[in-house]
Amino acid sequence: MENNPTADKKGFLQNDRRLVCSLLVFYGLCLIGLIAVTFRWLNNKNQILSANHTATAEIIATQRAQTTATASARTTEQAQYELIEHFDTNVNRWMSGAQNNDYWTGKATIKDGVYLWDITETKQGFIYWADFPGNEYIKNYDTYVDTKFAEIQSGTRACSGLIFRKAPLGWDTGGYSFLVCNAGYFDIQYHNIDGWQRIDAQYHSSIRTFDWNRIEVLVKGAHFIFLINSQVVYETDDDRQPAGGVALAVDVDKGTTQILFDNFGYQSR
Repeated sequence: MENNPTADKKGFLQNDRRLVCSLLVFYGLCLIGLIAVTFRWLNNKNQILSANHTATAEIIATQRAQTTATASARTTEQAQYELIEHFDTNVNRWMSGAQNNDYWTGKATIKDGVYLWDITETKQGFIYWADFPGNEYIKNYDTYVDTKFAEIQSGTRACSGLIFRKAPLGWDTGGYSFLVCNAGYFDIQYHNIDGWQRIDAQYHSSIRTFDWNRIEVLVKGAHFIFLINSQVVYETDDDRQPAGGVALAVDVDKGTTQILFDNFGYQSR
């Protein structure tokens, strides 16, 4: 028998070509499959992200609607309070006039429907208040006021808001304060002969730093509820001072500032 090396070589090369072509086809199919799987995964991921985004947007919209509805309901309820002070006149005998004491220089005026505290000099850090007369012995009530920081010197910390359950005999026998501050936090404290004792202080998204804020306290027995712009920000039980009056208050550490009050409301229970 006669061998044919050329024929064997051609057969071997043809087999190599078939193998290479088969491998190329196989890897090509694998690559196409991998690309298809990747696109499918990305599409599913985008659909999930879109669904999550839609769900989040719906939740935010629902929360905003609920907040708006709550604020509207609170405004309607507050419109029925037994006393609403718009500061058109000083019929309720709020502290007013020029001030030059150990703590600050300036004036407090009721004009154009607002109660303005114009502090032109802070001699030392202070908290100062204007009493709402005639409720010094009341135990249970709801009260609110709108307040705004009109002008503040750079670096000044200023707070404003409500004093409640202030003892008729003065701070040394007890009282509470609820203030919002220009840095975006609220501060709740109790005061007696031992000085100031903080109940709670925290930054809160409901505070509008350079706009009007409605702050509100619901006082019933030993239970207090605190609201800012109709949103409950804190609740607590405290029986250290069982009764006492309401006042508007400012707390300034230094510098000059203008603080406004408007729409004070009071409802006994």
